[in-house]
Amino acid sequence: MNPKLFLCLALVLSSYCRAAIVFPAAPEKGRQIAYEKVSRVIQAFPQMFKGLATNELTITNAQRMYAVSPQEVVSNNLLSAAKLYAWLYPFVHETNAVLSAPVFINPKDGKLSKRGGVMDGKLVKDMLVALQKADELPQVKKQDYECRYLVMPPSFVAAWLHGKSDDIIIPLPPTYYGKKAYQPYTEKAIIKLLKPEAENILYMAKKYPHLPG
Repeated sequence: MNPKLFLCLALVLSSYCRAAIVFPAAPEKGRQIAYEKVSRVIQAFPQMFKGLATNELTITNAQRMYAVSPQEVVSNNLLSAAKLYAWLYPFVHETNAVLSAPVFINPKDGKLSKRGGVMDGKLVKDMLVALQKADELPQVKKQDYECRYLVMPPSFVAAWLHGKSDDIIIPLPPTYYGKKAYQPYTEKAIIKLLKPEAENILYMAKKYPHLPG
């Protein structure tokens, strides 16, 4: 499989695709795990999907999901400290993003795990909006950018466009602490905006250590 997989999601959901936003080849085993997860959900809750069958869904390009801790952000680290923790497999029906299935990576041995459930299609739709915005940026027309997700639990999620010479961070909604959804930021700028949120998370964790993280 060609490692430069173009924006298949955009091909499914819209009428055009630009070559500068690319995807890595995702693990085939991850696709199987994601398909099994989605099949179980649709079979268990058929009324939620109005009779939609799993074989009517298409798995589009999976994206790597990276996480960074609030402590790293407070220490002025972001992308270099981000750790790959899952692949996200989107499922679409015709022009509608229906579900997405995260397939987690076991941090001990690097193997894919079957644990966890599925999510609705909102995150996939938000990513598509971010990519359409990114497609208009002049730097995206000059080099390839790999599409990734970047997460700082519990609430910050962004599209991370990773290029050879630079990176672009585009927060996805909902956003807090002055960050604007679908607005492109440099790593330095997003660290500055993330710091107050990260500091508040660490403060609350210290003040209320018995609350769930």
